[in-house]
Amino acid sequence: EELENVTGVVALARVNGAGKWVIKLEDGAVWTQVDSKELFKQPKPGMPVKIRQASLGSFLMTVDTMGAFRARRTE
Repeated sequence: EELENVTGVVALARVNGAGKWVIKLEDGAVWTQVDSKELFKQPKPGMPVKIRQASLGSFLMTVDTMGAFRARRTE
């Protein structure tokens, strides 16, 4: 599935055992943070999400007004 630009809404957000954010969107897609960027506030249900394709097949996710972090779709 080709993804370039995706928008959605956070349904659930948690930190996994590796200290990375796992964010489930209302459409059921699950994205996991792959970089070590710290978010200045916790993602919460109802926050808007923008995902855009970056270089070399990676993706940048922006939650609400926070800066973008690298993520990959895991479900």
